[in-house]
Amino acid sequence: MDTENKLQYEIVLLDTICRGLQTTLNVDKIIHIILTGLTAGAALGFSRAAIFFLGKTGLLENGRGIGPYDQDEARKIWTELNNSEIGLDEMFENSHRRTLESQRFPVEIRSAVYETSELAPDNPLKRAISSGEIIVLKGDERFLLPQGFHWFVRHASELVIGPVKISGKISAVVFADNAFHHRKISQETLSFLSIVLNQAGLALSNAFAYESIKQNLTQVQHLNEELRRIQEDLLACERLAAAGRISTYLAHEIRNPLATIGGFARQILEICKDKSVDTRITRNARIIVNEVRRLELVLNNLLRFSFKQSARKQKIRLRDFVNELMEVLSINVEYEGVNLLIEIPEDISVNADRVQLSEVFYNLVHNSLESTKPGSSITIKAGENQQDVWIEVSDRGCGMSQDTLKKLFKPFFTTKSHGLGLGLHLVKSIIEENHGGRIEISSEIGIGTRVYFTIPKKEENGEKNTGD
Repeated sequence: MDTENKLQYEIVLLDTICRGLQTTLNVDKIIHIILTGLTAGAALGFSRAAIFFLGKTGLLENGRGIGPYDQDEARKIWTELNNSEIGLDEMFENSHRRTLESQRFPVEIRSAVYETSELAPDNPLKRAISSGEIIVLKGDERFLLPQGFHWFVRHASELVIGPVKISGKISAVVFADNAFHHRKISQETLSFLSIVLNQAGLALSNAFAYESIKQNLTQVQHLNEELRRIQEDLLACERLAAAGRISTYLAHEIRNPLATIGGFARQILEICKDKSVDTRITRNARIIVNEVRRLELVLNNLLRFSFKQSARKQKIRLRDFVNELMEVLSINVEYEGVNLLIEIPEDISVNADRVQLSEVFYNLVHNSLESTKPGSSITIKAGENQQDVWIEVSDRGCGMSQDTLKKLFKPFFTTKSHGLGLGLHLVKSIIEENHGGRIEISSEIGIGTRVYFTIPKKEENGEKNTGD
């Protein structure tokens, strides 16, 4: 190649390298562009190039390289390149990069680690790092490098050490040689190399700064998310405090008159059983009893949420217990036009807090009634195994999304236009904390919802929990 053509090629090559470096902030691609640019064509005279990053302790590591490992591989690579029509822009792309990096020389470079801190000050590698200047090693000078480099330099007659300044300090070192073709490395080539290394340092500085900004942004996002969670916790604490104040007020102002209303309504129902009275009176009295029970449930939810209560357990025959509860809810069931199916064997008993267990059933059945269309059904099943009594409340209602299911047990979460969102939170607390059981909910939109919970037959201390 004559001088004019070589100069023209170097200008085109430099322009292509610079454009390539300007189009990416990816560190791996920048390194690939640098090494490919140094070893592309015959103008520069480099047959192999490698770059190592300099750690804080003086360790050269994280090496990347391009080029043949030995003469046979060099002949094969150059033959393939001569027969191909791949342009330099294509060589810069990731697909070509993966092909080059799979060869033996790059693989050996990636696994190499070299210590520089113990080198003598006049060692050429140490001088290049400390001075920031490009150093050329000729002949046997190349073996002044640490012993670990000798496998690399043995095929070359000349070797270049080029320090790379990243963000104001020498943070990487490029090695390039004339292995296998042994063309001399000219001063023009060194000048060209100096320009490439300066551009490489700028590109890597930008890339590392970009990575640092991304990491900082990620940290800021994490901090914002943590702040959001803290704000939610504070808001929840405020709600808890408000719920405590409200529940205390309701306990004093509503509970006694509510109990009086419910008591008179139940007396009316008892009178209606003994005498022939207008059926409307019976129906209205049952509605009053039911609505009073619903208000008591809301009040109990608030009180239980504000003041944790332990379970006062007693033996409960489950079928009789559920039938009694559903008698109170029958007005709602009839009004909604829903079929209530109870499938509980007569011989199943549990040792549980009667009031708390009734709140569990009331909450679950009320939820099913609000999501079930007329003509559909709600089923209450129960059974037992060796460890637990299990109970299932299922409906064929509108169902819930998976996102809603994840939030169901959180306090104050509700999908209703009314209500406090405490019901299921308290149900979970009663079942798991007060009775040592477990509860799970499955649901599918348009198909329905299934609530399954257990009450263990034995307490944690080994005593039976069945009341037998």
